[in-house]
Amino acid sequence: MFKSLQTRILLYSLLIASVPLLILGIISYGSQRSLLEKEAKNALNAGSLNIVNETYSYLNERISDVKLMSANSAIINPGRSKEEKSDELKKFIDAKENYYGVLHLDMEGNVIADTSNKMIGDNLAKRIWFKEATEGHEFLSDVYNTRAFPEPIIALSAPVYDHAGKMIGVVSTAFRLEGLWEMMEKKADEISDKYPVNFFMINQEGIMISKKDPHGIMQDSTLREMGLTKDKLMEASLSDDLYSAENGEKIYSIKPVHTIAQTENKWFVVVGADKKQVFQPLNDLLTRYLTIYSIVFVSIILAVYLLTKTLVRPVQELVEATEDFIGGKEFIISDKRSFEEMEKLNLAFLRMMETIEDREKEIVRTEKLKYVGQLAAGVAHEIRNPLTTIKGFFQLLKSQDHDKSLIEKYSDVMLHEVDRVNVFVTQLLDLAKPHQLEWEKIDLKDFLDEIMDTYTPSIPSSHVRIINGMTQSVIVYSDRNRLRQVLLNVLNNACEAIEARGQIELHHDSISQYIRLVISDDGKGISPENLKNIGMPFYTTKPDGNGLGVATCIQIMEELKGKFQIESVPDEGTKVTLTIPTTNRLIK
Repeated sequence: MFKSLQTRILLYSLLIASVPLLILGIISYGSQRSLLEKEAKNALNAGSLNIVNETYSYLNERISDVKLMSANSAIINPGRSKEEKSDELKKFIDAKENYYGVLHLDMEGNVIADTSNKMIGDNLAKRIWFKEATEGHEFLSDVYNTRAFPEPIIALSAPVYDHAGKMIGVVSTAFRLEGLWEMMEKKADEISDKYPVNFFMINQEGIMISKKDPHGIMQDSTLREMGLTKDKLMEASLSDDLYSAENGEKIYSIKPVHTIAQTENKWFVVVGADKKQVFQPLNDLLTRYLTIYSIVFVSIILAVYLLTKTLVRPVQELVEATEDFIGGKEFIISDKRSFEEMEKLNLAFLRMMETIEDREKEIVRTEKLKYVGQLAAGVAHEIRNPLTTIKGFFQLLKSQDHDKSLIEKYSDVMLHEVDRVNVFVTQLLDLAKPHQLEWEKIDLKDFLDEIMDTYTPSIPSSHVRIINGMTQSVIVYSDRNRLRQVLLNVLNNACEAIEARGQIELHHDSISQYIRLVISDDGKGISPENLKNIGMPFYTTKPDGNGLGVATCIQIMEELKGKFQIESVPDEGTKVTLTIPTTNRLIK
């Protein structure tokens, strides 16, 4: 994988170009996200604080109104009639547009004046806003429904004192939520022009008032929907960090509302925004970045591909020329223009190939002379000994008279020496002269069984046991007689290598288009020094050998499109491996 020069240059170039782009993109994305989070935090916190401040002012104005009403001369005068007090309350309602109505209650909680005339005579002593007012302070209630008004209201109450400073009753107003929402909407519109925000008020019990509904909505599940508890609500309201909803879709700024009056529960202003809309610019940036990155990536691939093609083409041509030279063809460098370094490399390779060719010729010439010298020495040695014997006997016969029996004896010896010369010359010709091969399909199992049947009885060493591990038919393509010659030579050498009792084992394994026949013995083995020279003509370690046996086997196996390999460990044995073709496609 990634072995070619072109692939590696392309890969490294992409890494070098892409990693900085990727790091830059990550940094840019992170900084942009941080900036957007900071902007959202500042906008929502500033917006919620503005709404809180306006709400504070708005509620305090309403509290001031109720305090003013509680000090009205008609209300604090016990001598005024209920009708007069009701008229004063109506005048107040008409002057202020923020109220549904006003109630005046005595100390027992009975309604003695009502602008709507619907609740006169009712006893509201159990209402919390009445109880708080009778304790001497102004009070702001939670949002609740009443039968007197069609919409949820917030009640404000204040104690009423006469001229002597004695508490004589309570005044309570129900103001409209629309005014509060109009003020909050105006401030919410100023928060951000990049994305819409939603807002609502919530108390610590989870009761929410919102203008999503014309009448406002009172819910008791808001805290649960936001993933908040009372403690978390208080904690979030004291922090400048934005609160993320449990489902991760919205972020909120939560701020507490303060008033100069006592309240039934603590109220909070919540300003929220959709995370998708807040981070939409980030998504747009990511899309643009991916588009740019894709364009740059494709451009880099194209540019690097063209560049690597320009760089690699001369190298590929040089490799092809070198492979042609190895295959026996002339080394020819390309005449196409390339970069300077490559042209220098081509010229250097050309000079190197010319030098190699000259040295190869010199080596071949030297090897030929060496081989001829070895051949001459071997031939001279093998022929001179029988000739010397024959010459000696002829001199004996010439120097004196001999009887017929002695002449016959000398003649037998001379004929034996002549036979020795003839066998040697035959082996020499067998090594040098190419044979006309007769290729045929051979079942190697049957072929080995046939050789074992004829060879085993003639084993010169009866202490040698041959184990034929070929138990299944294997088809090979070879010349039967030439392959038999190799096998018999190997078996003879193995038997001669076993001095005491031992065994010769034959087994095989398969490789692509070949079978490997292994003949191993547990004889004395061959030393590393001698193993290096095994196969050289006339090299032998046997007293009566001529050194042509293994050389002939190697020559025959090459003719049979196979291999002859020999391995040996001194005192452990020798292993000969014959590699034989199993398909006629290898035969040319």
